[in-house]
Amino acid sequence: MPLLSPVPINEAVYRALRDQLMRGDFAAGQNLGIEELALAMNTSTMPVRAALQRLAEQRAVERNRSRSMQVPLLSIERLDDIRRSRVLVEGALTEWAVPRLRRADIDLLKQLARKIAKALKSPSTIDQGLVHNQAFHFTIYQAADSPTLFSIVESLWLQSGPYLRAARELMHEAQGPDPELHEQILQAIVDGNTPAARQAMEHDIAWAFDRLRMLPHMLGMAA
Repeated sequence: MPLLSPVPINEAVYRALRDQLMRGDFAAGQNLGIEELALAMNTSTMPVRAALQRLAEQRAVERNRSRSMQVPLLSIERLDDIRRSRVLVEGALTEWAVPRLRRADIDLLKQLARKIAKALKSPSTIDQGLVHNQAFHFTIYQAADSPTLFSIVESLWLQSGPYLRAARELMHEAQGPDPELHEQILQAIVDGNTPAARQAMEHDIAWAFDRLRMLPHMLGMAA
């Protein structure tokens, strides 16, 4: 995974780890070895160490008893806290974004929605679908033009990573996520229907959290 980027190496390493955490590439409780990560990214340990420290400040990783970094363990309490925070913040950003989204943004959202729906049909494409899903959401949130709330959203997505990983196997069940939710968000945006856009976004965010809440064994805990 070589890092070829015009941005400074510290920022490139941070972004790479950030995106992996957001997608749920690392398991809850997984130790993040600095030397192993540096080797995988074809870089030295210094930018990896700096990136992990930055991610710790965002509560995306934490120190364990051996003083190394790990992905936080799962808990129902944290699940509920992240869920209500994401619904609140991302619902507000969607509301603010509706009148600000340009035609080019909407065209991009339509393309991403089609790719997400297609990816949900096969377990082999779910990882790429998650990349498209993140792009879909962040295209909307960036249009809201609120750097303060956008930074909060990034932090919340980072903290959501372990739960997203736990929810992956639910995504191809008969009661998996409804691909029509993205279409509902899009239609509400096109119609300029701010309340409907916010409601559809909140439902989309809540799906995985609510399913995990009903299936606590998937978090490695008893009901």
